Amino acid sequence: MQRTKISFAILAAIVGLGTLLSGCGEQEEVKPAASNSSPSTDNAFAKKMKITMFNQGTFNAAAPIPPRDEDIQRQMLEKAMNIDLDMMIPQAGQSTTKLNTLIAGGDIPDLIFLKSRSDLAQYYDQGVLADLTPYLDQFPELQKRFSSDSWEAMSYQGKTIGVPGYDNVNGISRSFFIRNDWLKKLKMEVPTTPDELFEVMKAFTEKDPDGNGKNDTYGFIGGMNKEGNLQTYGFDSLMWMFGVNPPSAIEVKDNEPVFLFIDPKMKEALAYINKMMAAKVVDPDWVTMTSPDLLDQKLFKGKVGFMIRDARRLEPDYQQKMKEISGEVPEWIVIPPMKGPYGDQIVERKSFQGNSWAISKKADKDKIIRILSMLNYLFTDEEAYPNFAYGIKGIHWDVVDGKIKNKTSELSKEMKEKYLWVDHYRMPRRGDDAEYFSFQNPKTAEAFVNNQKYVGPTLPGNLLTADPSDTLATDRSRFINESLVKFMTGKDPLSNWDNFLQTLDTKFDMQKYKETAIKQFKEAGLIK
Repeated sequence: MQRTKISFAILAAIVGLGTLLSGCGEQEEVKPAASNSSPSTDNAFAKKMKITMFNQGTFNAAAPIPPRDEDIQRQMLEKAMNIDLDMMIPQAGQSTTKLNTLIAGGDIPDLIFLKSRSDLAQYYDQGVLADLTPYLDQFPELQKRFSSDSWEAMSYQGKTIGVPGYDNVNGISRSFFIRNDWLKKLKMEVPTTPDELFEVMKAFTEKDPDGNGKNDTYGFIGGMNKEGNLQTYGFDSLMWMFGVNPPSAIEVKDNEPVFLFIDPKMKEALAYINKMMAAKVVDPDWVTMTSPDLLDQKLFKGKVGFMIRDARRLEPDYQQKMKEISGEVPEWIVIPPMKGPYGDQIVERKSFQGNSWAISKKADKDKIIRILSMLNYLFTDEEAYPNFAYGIKGIHWDVVDGKIKNKTSELSKEMKEKYLWVDHYRMPRRGDDAEYFSFQNPKTAEAFVNNQKYVGPTLPGNLLTADPSDTLATDRSRFINESLVKFMTGKDPLSNWDNFLQTLDTKFDMQKYKETAIKQFKEAGLIK
């Protein structure tokens, strides 16, 4: 598959992952057979082949690999491809050391899962990995399985050197939560614009929505991580209403890079948040919200009316925590993101496709074809899909009323622990597959599905790699984050915006960063 020029609008990657396992009950074990539609041991695969796999893409590195006669998924792969599969699972935190040791000893695994694009490029430069370009046209279904932007991330120096590892998950962790019971009490509607949202937050703060006669509620709370970065803690989601975000939010428009963190629209976004701060609708504890757990505590206490949290907080376990902490289960609902003044309506941007499958350069043509055939089967065979995405038929899933039903949440703790190893094979699960998560509350699945409509494409800035000669990169990023916080809190008036831009140019050499971006975008075919 040849490298192609693509627009920023399709530079997306499906990202994150998460397995939600809870519940009780046991099922009798039923061993599934390989799919009838899968590539079987025909003439093309008449000769059995040994394939070694370095699988650091497992969803549970601590789970032991079971014996072959108990490993249903392994049996399916071996039967479908006529192979002996030797899978290595490195311990958490030791993946890079283990892989480098194997490479140094000349014992390079045939199939390697890599967690970042930089690792993919590095190992290719070292002569470890094969160029897959000559072979991928033989696998049109595999090419269609992943989006163009995911394949673009596999492209390096004009060659395709990897296959996307697995879909990342979007549309769940940054859901827009609002207290519907408070809306009802105050006779207000679900907000749909930034202005409507502000009025709702103001009412939540000033009109005693919980009816306890105390001035102890707030319209919103966000936070920032311990490094002072605003990303992922709520304020960045408010910025998306204006189509902007902190680093590395870089768009390409009219053949030019657009740095959204210094775009004029960022000034409008900061003015909006500053308006919130001035009206005291933001819980003042936001400055201490440096982890998701702390924000969850605010959600459980129910004294804030609007938050950006994970849709899985609608699940029974979290609902129980709300009852234990606040004495009630607030009527939290997940709503669509506000539509901003420029038409932006974004929950989040798709995560960049960093993870990949790579093949050893030592593999000959026949082995490369066999491995790609295995990946093609793993990711595109619909009959095989539930056996890898969900687990073992009759235990983790079954067919109920003619439809596949994930039953993982019904398993006892003992059964879950017995079959932890199925997590080694879950990579084919699709990032938008609500059934995979085995949600117990239908409202969680509904929120997840609805949020998919508002997941924007990832931005080209994710393709950029650090320039070693840019010695001011770390200080520049810190200055940008600190300045944005000062503007939104009012510690620095927005009348100083032009001074901020000038300081970026004169003290932190913003021009060098721009030149690096332009150079790499040209190499990627995004700028002519």
